[in-house]
Amino acid sequence: MAKNPDPWQNYRQRRRLLLGSILAGLAVFITGACIARAQHAVQPFYIGLALCVGLLAWGSAPLADFPCPKCGESFAHNGRRRNLFTRSCLHCLHPKWAEPPEPERRK
Repeated sequence: MAKNPDPWQNYRQRRRLLLGSILAGLAVFITGACIARAQHAVQPFYIGLALCVGLLAWGSAPLADFPCPKCGESFAHNGRRRNLFTRSCLHCLHPKWAEPPEPERRK
C-alpha cells in the first residue's frame, strides 16, 4: 500500500505564495514611491500602497486557511485569532511539521 504524500507540502506551497506576494508588494510599493517622487504627485504612491496591501492580503489568506493534518480545522486561524507564525495548530495543538497520527483501521 502506498504511503500518503507529505501533508506539509501544501503548506510549503502556500508559504511560498505569501513570500512571493510580499516581494511583489514591495516592488509595487517602491515603484509607486519612485514614480510619485519623480512626478511630484501623491497618487502613484497611494496606488502603490493600496496594491501592496492588497497583495499581502491575497497572499496571506491561503496560508491562514491551511487545514491541520490532524484535526482538519484551520491551522493558523481560530475564530478571531489569526497567527501565521504559530508553531502548533490553534485548535488541537498539533506541532508544525509533525506527522499526523495514523488513522485507526477497522477490522
